[in-house]
Amino acid sequence: MELVVLSIALGTDLFSVAIPIGMNPMRFSLVFRAAITFSIFHIVLILAGYNIGHFLGAVVEQVGVDHVQYPMMAMQNWANVLGALVLTGLGIHMIKENLADSQPDENKPHPLQGVSLLLLATSVSIDALAAGFSMGMLDVNLVKLSFILGIVIFVIAVLGLTLGHRAGRYIGKRAELMGGIVLIFLGLHLFWSMM
Repeated sequence: MELVVLSIALGTDLFSVAIPIGMNPMRFSLVFRAAITFSIFHIVLILAGYNIGHFLGAVVEQVGVDHVQYPMMAMQNWANVLGALVLTGLGIHMIKENLADSQPDENKPHPLQGVSLLLLATSVSIDALAAGFSMGMLDVNLVKLSFILGIVIFVIAVLGLTLGHRAGRYIGKRAELMGGIVLIFLGLHLFWSMM
């Protein structure tokens, strides 16, 4: 149950980003691939953080606990800055694309494809790195953690993107514009919360 709650907490950023991204026109196959990508990134980053934290936990046992909080705080700040930049940049790109095109172009890249998807997956799953870092100092079943986290993140991604897609159908052709504005506000909120 604790791992489910942790996974849901790690997926809240993803959910808030998935709704405005989902306002773009997309097929379910794209939603499925994006949800898998988000799950993989969360699992990889939490395992990487866990191993770093586990290593530092062993060092702390030998050296002492004086500096253990600093690396975790630095990693959290770095994660927030990266996430804020990616969300703001993606929001600006979505607005620019929407205002530039009077009619939708089937060949233009979707935010859930290519480099945009990788940057987005990194920005929404970077919290998993910090969470894994602190968990590395505890005894956790990594197989169970990876399995539960992967499933929960997949479900959250599909729900968020599907809700966004339905909202986009009601809003019409300016849904991408609204989604971009929401992403910019989310990015600015992240910057604001660091101050």
